[in-house]
Amino acid sequence: MRFFVYIIFFLLLAFSEDSFAQADGGNPIEKRGFYRTMNMYGAEIYTRGFGAYYRRGWRQTGFSNKIYHVEFLSVNHPKQKKVEPFGQQSLRYFEGKLNSVYFLRNSFGWQKTLFDKEVKRGVRVSYFFLFGPTIAFAKPIYMNVTYVESGNRATERYDYERHSSETQINGRAPFLLGINEIGIYPGLHTKFAFNFEYSGDDENIKSIETGVNFDAFGKEIPMMAVTYNDQFYLTFYIALHLGKRYL
Repeated sequence: MRFFVYIIFFLLLAFSEDSFAQADGGNPIEKRGFYRTMNMYGAEIYTRGFGAYYRRGWRQTGFSNKIYHVEFLSVNHPKQKKVEPFGQQSLRYFEGKLNSVYFLRNSFGWQKTLFDKEVKRGVRVSYFFLFGPTIAFAKPIYMNVTYVESGNRATERYDYERHSSETQINGRAPFLLGINEIGIYPGLHTKFAFNFEYSGDDENIKSIETGVNFDAFGKEIPMMAVTYNDQFYLTFYIALHLGKRYL
């Protein structure tokens, strides 16, 4: 349910500025043949988290572009559940979540225009096909704990079995703890998406994109202790793009 609320928020944000813009002006596609490159950036939400990206395009024809795309994403687990620890000032944590996981994707591919806009307030519809390497980072999570029998306090790497039976968990430790113990998991991905560009002129880029990603790794990424972990990730996303074309 929360995912669809985010989608509605993105749609309202994207269209709000154009809703009050003037409708007059020249032909928005009169310079199409002269634009050579484009830069795009933005934010996305998807079925396992959220992220940000940068995209660069090089014109091949009036209806196709070569694309380079890089994005950084946080990755959630469908079964993770946030727990309120003992003590009001303690940081909440996810029971059984051993590692915070992030994806870095580098993509290469192309964009093809399906339907072009012929008027100032028109919508250009195109599709993207991208592929490339994914690097997953798994950063260990540390907890502040109190041992029940001795009363000793410690900050330790989260061990679900031991900490659940021997200690009282007082909350998650600062994020930077464990940064030097990050595990790296190489993989591959593909992305297919439809892009809807609605900006009032051809130089400035404003668009909404929705699509699907598939990431595959050589082995499971150890995110959770109490349920399954994934080796393959099929996710859907929606993104808001801003950018500019250059002559």
